[in-house]
Amino acid sequence: MILLDTREFDHPLPLEMAVEAFRKLSGEEVLHMIHRREPLPLFEIITKNGGRYLSVMEAEGLWHIYITRSRTVELEHPHV
Repeated sequence: MILLDTREFDHPLPLEMAVEAFRKLSGEEVLHMIHRREPLPLFEIITKNGGRYLSVMEAEGLWHIYITRSRTVELEHPHV
């Protein structure tokens, strides 16, 4: 799993960082993005480019987004 924590960055940097990381994903890799909000524009980019995602709000202002290109990888948020 590749971790991308974008909580400290302002728009549009988190989107740009996530798109760049998504472009580099291959095989069964999963990108775990942590963000302050749900990045809806990112989801459109992912789905238009053959990817899948799972978005989980853990707390107010804390989102976990899991992204993959794989059709077989189970995307899940660990319950800690």
